[in-house]
Order: sequence, then structure tokens, then C-alpha cells
Amino acid sequence: MSGPLSDPDLGRKSEVVSHKPRRPAVLSTIDTRPALAAIDPRRVLDLEQRSIRTPSSTFEEGDIADLYADYMSAMGLEVEMQKVTHPFDAKRRSRQPIGRLKGTGGGPTLLINAHMDPGVEMSGWTVDPYAAKFEDGWIWGMGAHDDKGGCVAAICALEAIVHSGIRLKGDVLMTPVVAHKLGGAGTRALLRHGVRADLCINMEHSNNTIANVCVGVVMVRFVCSAPELFFRYSPQARAAYINPIEQQMEIVRRIGPSLTPIAAGGWMTFTPHPELPGFPTHTFDVMHKEHYYFKSATGRSTRECELTLQFRTVPGQTVATIESDLERLLARIKQDHPAFNCMLEIPARGTEQTWNQRAMVCPADHPLVAALAEGQTLASGQPAMVGAHGRLGNVGDGNIVQEVLGIPTVQYGPGDIRVYKEWPTPDERVRLSDLVTAAKAVAHATVRLCS
Repeated sequence: MSGPLSDPDLGRKSEVVSHKPRRPAVLSTIDTRPALAAIDPRRVLDLEQRSIRTPSSTFEEGDIADLYADYMSAMGLEVEMQKVTHPFDAKRRSRQPIGRLKGTGGGPTLLINAHMDPGVEMSGWTVDPYAAKFEDGWIWGMGAHDDKGGCVAAICALEAIVHSGIRLKGDVLMTPVVAHKLGGAGTRALLRHGVRADLCINMEHSNNTIANVCVGVVMVRFVCSAPELFFRYSPQARAAYINPIEQQMEIVRRIGPSLTPIAAGGWMTFTPHPELPGFPTHTFDVMHKEHYYFKSATGRSTRECELTLQFRTVPGQTVATIESDLERLLARIKQDHPAFNCMLEIPARGTEQTWNQRAMVCPADHPLVAALAEGQTLASGQPAMVGAHGRLGNVGDGNIVQEVLGIPTVQYGPGDIRVYKEWPTPDERVRLSDLVTAAKAVAHATVRLCS
């Protein structure tokens, strides 16, 4: 039942790099207060509004890349502009800046990663999505926190360090990337370009919580088929026939409803993670069945029906373990229904190097986590929350960084999708105070880690 895409390492062999010994993360005792004091909310607001007013759809990020490159260069960072080719259309190109705050030497390199393309660009806005309205402490606009707010907070953190006069030993790389919404295409290109680091903060909306655990994702496609039958048929033909849509319905029934936790000890093999309640789980995303009465939408035979779904996974699950689980599930259906005929694609064709990411884990007692939690506490005046809560269900480019480079990684940033009735959503917005808090937290962590 396995198709040609069943190699569990497909999409990873070309990306994973050999891991050289990393510099240990040791927290410095340098006073970070000058850096925190140098963060100006007015400059944070200005850069956020300029970012929102610069449209940056996926693979159309050139203008905002220039904005950030010029800003970082004016701060004194070394800036390189990397050209990135679309993973599915070689004629399309975008660009992304790589800023380097050069250290004096002897410290770890910190990678701060964020994405310039916004989320799903939906209709239904009640304000102009590119006007960057600021009212009652909220900034409204496309990508306000996903992820222009993350870019802005991190850049303003480094600006404050520079203005404070604090000299770091380690380098800091600031990488606003393209095409997160293509499964991290910009970050994958960045790593293929040779960017390396010892630690990573992936700026993603987390309601200013430190996500040291995040789910993974893998896309799966089932293609069920059966002979064509008309309304006159032989008993033998009918016995060998199960409508392909009904075959998919049986798969759906056995996997279970979308957004329903998959029970431990059932058809899927995994160890539950205490930080990820309700996971693993899944959603059924796309289903197609052609019929000769209608114009073809997929080019598939009318004998076939395809179903694509995604699993959000917990640490320890891999493409190989999920493939084995699904093979067993399909074999049981075949045993119960001999006419069942299904091919499995895992990862689903076209997602091998996009939405195929392992779960991310960084120990809660790691200095990276400790430094960022300290900064969040100092900036907010409240105890920092460490764990999966603020990113529960999300993957970020930090998943890719950790898998490819093998380095300690966390996801952190302003914005909370729980304030909306749906996500993705129109009327995206973020509090200026959350942006300032994030900037201070990142500035503190950077000084503590890289000095």
C-alpha cells in the first residue's frame, strides 16, 4: 500500500548538516538594564507601522526585506541580501536580509529568526489591513503579530543593545525570512546558504510565553481506487467494488474526527507529552473525486479518490513511525473489506520539504530558556510562562532550525491567536505593550547568552 514517497528520510537527507561541537551556553553577569532602558516604544511603533504598510505576500517580500536591511545597516549590523528561488516555480524569486551583529569573539552565535510574509490574507477586514491603525494600545494590520511583530521586536532588541554600548562576545544573526507559509522555504534556503549558530530564538506569536516544546507536522495522502461501475453490473463486478469515496470514509472513520485527540494505546504509536495535551491530532484538509459528467479539477482518473490530511505530532513521532501505524490501519481495513484498494503517500507529494517537520523540544532548564524567561519577567513584571501553551498546535521555522542544525531552539513572540473567534482571521492586531515586552525580553536574553 505504500507509494514511492515512503522513504522516511525523504526531504531531510539534503538538509541535515553535520553537527560540529557547539559553544556551551553560559549566562553572563553583565547588567542588561542599559539595553532594556534603550528600547523606545515610539521606535517600536514606528517600525511596526512601517512594516504593516509594506505588503509582503509570500514570495513578494522584496520591499519589506529592503526596509529591514536598511534599518539593520543603519544600526551598524553587517547585512547580506540573499536571493531565494520559489521551491515550486523556478521563475519566481524573492529576497531576505541576513543581519549580523558582530561580537568580539569567544561567545556563542545566536540566531534570531522571524518571517516577513503574513498569514492567510483573508477577506472580511473591518479596517484597512495596510493602514497600521493604532488605537487604545492596539496596532491593527496584516501580519501585525504573524510575524511582522516578531521581526520588529527582535530588530528593536538588537538596536537597543547597540545603543546601550554593551559589547557582546558572540555574534547575533537576525534573519527575517521569506515564505514561512510555504513550509519554511526561506529558513530552509537560509540554512542551505550556510548559516550556522549555537542557539536559536524563533520569533513567533506565543502571547509572550516561552515555547520550549512545539508539535511537529506531517502531511499524508490516501489515493483509493475502484473499477468504474454503471447501474448495470454483474454480481462478480459488484463484489469487487467499493466506491472510492466510501473507501475514504472508512479511513476517516477509523482515524477519527478532525481536531479530536488520538487516544494513546489505539491505532497510533506514540508516547504522550505532558506539555502537549490533546496531541497528536489531525485535520482532514482536501478531498477530490472526479466524475466524467464534470470537468476534471485534478487530472486524476475517475476511478480514484484522494484525501489529504495532516497530523500534528508529539516528540518521538517520525515519518517512519506514522507510516507504520497507517500501514497497519490500512491492512486491517483490507482484511475486513477485501475490495479495499488504497495507496499511501507519506509525506504527501509536494510536502517533503515543506509541511514535514519534527516536533521541537528544548529542556526547560537550558540557559536559552532561562535567559528568555528572565527577560520576560523583567520586562512584564510577571512570572514568565514556559511550556507549549502559547504555541500549542503550531509549528514554526524553529522546528526546521532545530532539526537541521541540531541546536537548542525556542519559539517566542508577541500576539495571541486565542483573542480571535477563528484563526486565520481578518482584523489581526497586537498590543504595542506586548511588542515592547518582547523586545526587552529578547534584548536581555541576547546579552545574557552572548556576553
